[in-house]
Amino acid sequence: MVIISKRNKRTVYEYLLREGVIVVKKDFNLKEHKDTKVPNLHVWMLLKSLKSRDHVEVVYNWHHYYYYLKNQGVTFLRHSLGITEEVIPITYMKVKKNYYGADEGDAEDRPRRGGARGGRGGRGGRGGRGGRGGRGGFRGGRGENTETAGGEQQENTAGATETQQ
Repeated sequence: MVIISKRNKRTVYEYLLREGVIVVKKDFNLKEHKDTKVPNLHVWMLLKSLKSRDHVEVVYNWHHYYYYLKNQGVTFLRHSLGITEEVIPITYMKVKKNYYGADEGDAEDRPRRGGARGGRGGRGGRGGRGGRGGRGGFRGGRGENTETAGGEQQENTAGATETQQ
């Protein structure tokens, strides 16, 4: 059993209520949690307790626990911290995005997306593989001459073309 001080508990709860999500590395010998400056074991135990009461949702990936606050968790944290209804987590806030249309006069002044590379990310062709059909220059065959489906001959390795009679 781990004894956690009220100050550490309050710090973790305030951070979780403010952010809406907290990441805990699965290294319980860590001196302190990166964001809260509380011992990592204490943070993990508090969030494990919140998970058992169904206040947070947990996702585990690559030795990290991702704890997401649920709606009933928000009300629980507000009640336990004595905070009013105005405080909501950042993950619950709507982000206002500005979408600007292109004006007719600005089309020549600003570079297009992709810059001077033709808008294909500098890879020049289809699929980002140099425009050779997506196989990086490999065209199949065994070397000298290979037939296509139409009975024509393709280029041999020397670069000269032959026709079938």
